[in-house]
Amino acid sequence: MSSSYKLEFYKEPLLEFAHSQKSDYCKDGLFLYGPLKNQTEISYGVIGHEEGIKRFENWISAINSYIRSADAKKLHFSSYPGFKSIFGTNLKLIDNAKIYVDKNTILNKIKQDNINKAIYETVNLYREKLIHYKNNEESIPNIWFVIIPEEVHQYGRSQSIVPKNERIPSNMLCTKKMKAQSIAGQPSLFPEINEQAKVYDYGTDFRRQLKARLLKEKIPIQIIRETSIAPNDFLDSRNQPTRDVQDPATIAWNLSTTMMFKAGCKPWKLANIRKGVCYIGLVFKKLDKYNRSGNACCGAQMFLDTGDGLVFKGAIGNWLDKTNNEFHLTKDKAKDLMKNILEEYRRGQGEYPKELFIHGRTYFNDAEWDGFLEAAQNTITKLIGIRITRSTNELKLYRLDGNRPIVRGTAFKVSNNKAYLWTSGYVERFNTYPGFSVPNPIAIEICRGNEELDTVIKDIFALTKINFNSCAFGDSVPVTLKFADAVGDILTAAPNEDVPPLPFIYYI
Repeated sequence: MSSSYKLEFYKEPLLEFAHSQKSDYCKDGLFLYGPLKNQTEISYGVIGHEEGIKRFENWISAINSYIRSADAKKLHFSSYPGFKSIFGTNLKLIDNAKIYVDKNTILNKIKQDNINKAIYETVNLYREKLIHYKNNEESIPNIWFVIIPEEVHQYGRSQSIVPKNERIPSNMLCTKKMKAQSIAGQPSLFPEINEQAKVYDYGTDFRRQLKARLLKEKIPIQIIRETSIAPNDFLDSRNQPTRDVQDPATIAWNLSTTMMFKAGCKPWKLANIRKGVCYIGLVFKKLDKYNRSGNACCGAQMFLDTGDGLVFKGAIGNWLDKTNNEFHLTKDKAKDLMKNILEEYRRGQGEYPKELFIHGRTYFNDAEWDGFLEAAQNTITKLIGIRITRSTNELKLYRLDGNRPIVRGTAFKVSNNKAYLWTSGYVERFNTYPGFSVPNPIAIEICRGNEELDTVIKDIFALTKINFNSCAFGDSVPVTLKFADAVGDILTAAPNEDVPPLPFIYYI
């Protein structure tokens, strides 16, 4: 081993809450100090079938009170003090924002024998009612809760198969092959077949498609499975819940934090991130519809030190480099995407960022990087390209005593521009490692531009702590890449060619 290799430890990044108070644990900070930014009242609406809405109402009532920890002896489990006790905010259901969807109708749609039509029409049941409400009512909720029966989750996904005896004929005349022929310039002579063909333009996942088809409407939603909030209502033959879920206190912490964020509040932000710094997560999502090999949609997630995020939809094209099986933009498309990002940052912050870090899972090729640089040419922005990958088999470290795994925050520097960072591992705050297998690091490499490796490690470590979709101590990857696949799935779940940059809340 070279003597230049270094093993270092980085302190847990701090978060900032109300009154400029700081803590390294989001639950501690919220309970002791309150959210960074809140409002006196959050209004919400709920849509679902009758029993699902009743279960949701019971859950809302429960989170207004104390919920005991799953295990008081384990510090990584926390009791839930109650929504208002934590956030200082009242929850209010808008009087007429309770929308019922008939359960039999839902089941008749989702169980159709053509999955494309099944999901498209099930999404319509919710989407059309939400849009109608928005267009016809004065009081608009801060957030909508979409309560779905378990069958929608079970059959509303790509590989789902409805049992033969439960399948409902979809009466589809148009097949995927016909749709592919139509794309190739051979549309059917029958108008009804061409009309049916549109369902193949949409992804076969209920959750992703519903979010994708509400982007232009800017309706923030939180989709909740009934089994998540009422697991004891769904028991198997042994009188056990049919699904393993987190304990009630953890579910309350996670969903209420997400609710606050989507409603426009700010639970916390990073305490010590440098001003004028912006982080971009580059996303490529392959389009496998109609066998268009190599075609992909490019997108970018932009995050500020506050945790605010925007999603940019880039161009669709044949970005696959078959020599290394990686996706890369052309110089012109890279320039267009970066210019859009920089201008959007300037509109929001009043000036261009001083530093912009681009996080990706692959190296940036010359054409791609030249396009990024050209877009930043007449700005004050310094660009740095960072490759971040999960390292499962490259390197493992063990502590000499053998009793505890490596500490979260340990970094192994192998050069001036590459290091391995353990973002999972033993956490002193909990006096345990809240995991099951040997912790694996992420590999961090500065592959374009110049920056101190120490600065890059600290930034990426901090970015593991601003996932507002949960209320966890920290994630194993930074937020720039945490939701990359999920954002890509939503970007490609509907033919939204002209989606403007939208806040991250519409995607998570």
